[in-house]
Amino acid sequence: MFTLYKPSPRFPQIKRIDIRTVQLYLSKFEESIRNFEEIQKERITSRS
Repeated sequence: MFTLYKPSPRFPQIKRIDIRTVQLYLSKFEESIRNFEEIQKERITSRS
């Protein structure tokens, strides 16, 4: 995963992150979870 802030001696400095990048990342993550769940379901049905 990515870190949102860089450690600095005095105070953690927040990096500016593009909202679109985050949304893209989240949508890909959700898609991969969905794919994983489908694979799990297929495994369960193929076993029995």
